[in-house]
Amino acid sequence: MSHVLTQLTQAVREQLSQLSSDDLRWMSGYLAGLADAKAGTGSVVAAPAATAAASRPLLVLYGSQTGNAEGVAKTFADAAKAAGLDVTLASMAGFKAKKLSDAQDIALVVSTHGDGEAPDDAIALHELLGSKRAPDLSQTRFSVLALGDSSYPLFCQTGKDFDERLAAAGSERLLAIKEADVEFQATAQAWQDELLAALADAAPQVQSAAEVSSSAAPQPTRANPMSAEVLAVHPLTIDAGHEVYHLELDVPSLSYQPGDALGIVAQQSDALVQAVLDATRLNADEPVTLDGKKVRLFDALKGKELTTLHPKTVAELQLSEGEGQLPERIRTRSESLTAQQLIDALKPLAPRLYSIASSPKEAEGEVHLTIALVAFEAEDQARFGVASGLVSRLEAGDELKVYVQPNNRFRLPDADKPVIMIGPGTGVAPFRAFMQEREATQAPGRNWLFFGSRHLRNDFLYQTEWQRWLSEGQLSKLSLAFSRDQQDKIYVQHRLKEEGAEVWQWLNDGAYLYVCGDGERMAKDVHQALADLIASHGNTDGETYLNELRAQGRYLRDVY
Repeated sequence: MSHVLTQLTQAVREQLSQLSSDDLRWMSGYLAGLADAKAGTGSVVAAPAATAAASRPLLVLYGSQTGNAEGVAKTFADAAKAAGLDVTLASMAGFKAKKLSDAQDIALVVSTHGDGEAPDDAIALHELLGSKRAPDLSQTRFSVLALGDSSYPLFCQTGKDFDERLAAAGSERLLAIKEADVEFQATAQAWQDELLAALADAAPQVQSAAEVSSSAAPQPTRANPMSAEVLAVHPLTIDAGHEVYHLELDVPSLSYQPGDALGIVAQQSDALVQAVLDATRLNADEPVTLDGKKVRLFDALKGKELTTLHPKTVAELQLSEGEGQLPERIRTRSESLTAQQLIDALKPLAPRLYSIASSPKEAEGEVHLTIALVAFEAEDQARFGVASGLVSRLEAGDELKVYVQPNNRFRLPDADKPVIMIGPGTGVAPFRAFMQEREATQAPGRNWLFFGSRHLRNDFLYQTEWQRWLSEGQLSKLSLAFSRDQQDKIYVQHRLKEEGAEVWQWLNDGAYLYVCGDGERMAKDVHQALADLIASHGNTDGETYLNELRAQGRYLRDVY
């Protein structure tokens, strides 16, 4: 390097340090033009206007309860980067609303769970944008993809809220909101393609989705699962009527972390399909059109939802009100039904998700699940849950179609941090993975488990493992609640209140709170118990404190 060039480089560095990131990108295009001109005609050319247009920062923001919204957001972010956009991918957890105005373009993916409720990681931002403290977003543009389940009355409500609140804050819609049901892949892909096209129109050198090619190796996904061999399956309980199974699968090429879920892509049992055919008096071999192809009615029904019936299905098939699976409810239909009408009215069978109960550091090349059998009788016939019934019939050597559903908002903290795990029933599954991980990594942080079920004798899942961890000191404290072992029912929320003073001390020491399991009752009761004990022992508002913990990433729930 010449002396002149050395001096020039130093001067340029001093000037460049004062420029913004957008200015630097513009300058990069300008200098490239100078270089090309120098090598060619020798004339100076102006930097193309499209370079500045393409530099609009794009924020891909997601709020996710089960990981679906996160997965869609990551897929879109990768496609946007490949198209040449300046992309930032972020979770809503702890996201500062004022940063929205820095983005210029916002792609927001959010799910709705329960009765129109926002995901845990989206609550704070959802509330702030709906308040007087919402930032001025008049210089931004946005598009919302809302995920939901149309069997609930407030379908995609959280996404609708964000769409309205962003617009109320002055942001301009790039696209109208798209609402995706349980089978969200096609809608998500259409949203991605349309949004990339809209961004490409504003910045010509940004590639549309059709122009973007991916060289990444395909990974097991919901749409493209992998085959996993069953290594072992055995009951964890001994009493009939409340069976819980431990399942071990051989997955040498599958990558996962404690806190993730495994999706099982199952089909309906032959017995349930035959019961539907008997009830409708339709021919199993009758051809129907499914996804543009002709298939047997029997085969088409194998991939349809016959257990949890969607309200639209109930209306279209004129089914009886109340509970029950398709065979018994369709008998009340008064009018005749064609095979194609039946198939068109039924929703596709969704995969079943289960929290992973193992750490890859302990169970290398394997994944373990804890699955409660859903079973009942209807019309003197045994009925079972789709995936749990399948698992109960499995033997070593059988195969399942599976994929990993990442859950980055349900991760262990730093190794020295204390954790309080609340997981009654099969909600204990991810905490077994947590303990295996902490044992394998020799993490010094304290661990406290609250576990509950019906009976000590039958339902203490992984009892010997918990007792070993407790005796060896890896588990610092174990609080148990077996609801039917005494006259008055005792649940984990009761144990939380009894241990309130020590729980509060752990929280003061920086403990992370984890809750896994039933979201309809247990999670709400546990939340109230936590709020009460915080108010009692901390002399502060419990709800406010829990919201602060959530914002800090220290109150984490995996509920369903």
